Amino acid sequence: ASEDFAEKSKEFFGMAKSLTGKTANIDCWIDAAGAESVLNLFMEQGKIESRFVTVAVNNAIRNLDFLHITYAQKSIIGSGGYLPEDVIDVEKIMAANPKLDEFSIDELEKAIQTASDTNICGNVVIKF
Repeated sequence: ASEDFAEKSKEFFGMAKSLTGKTANIDCWIDAAGAESVLNLFMEQGKIESRFVTVAVNNAIRNLDFLHITYAQKSIIGSGGYLPEDVIDVEKIMAANPKLDEFSIDELEKAIQTASDTNICGNVVIKF
């Protein structure tokens, strides 16, 4: 809250094009909080062809600028559309590699890097 998200995210993720100029190079925005501000940031600062995934549920009605979504080729999807075969596949993958690595919230970047390397990790837990 004390830092400028737009500037800090450009520094961290690098630069990409948006309809309004340069923005952070973020492909996928995930809202696990249900806060309106997260969707607003995506609409204002999401790069061309970026995606917004909502995990959290907030029953408030949201306003969307479909002209901006159309021209920027942005996508907004929900996370609840898992099919039974998807769940079965994930269970098989997790059973095949039961290794569990735990990280503190201070090690978030390392946890994400570890989770992305399927050769060294099966599952990652982040403890608060």
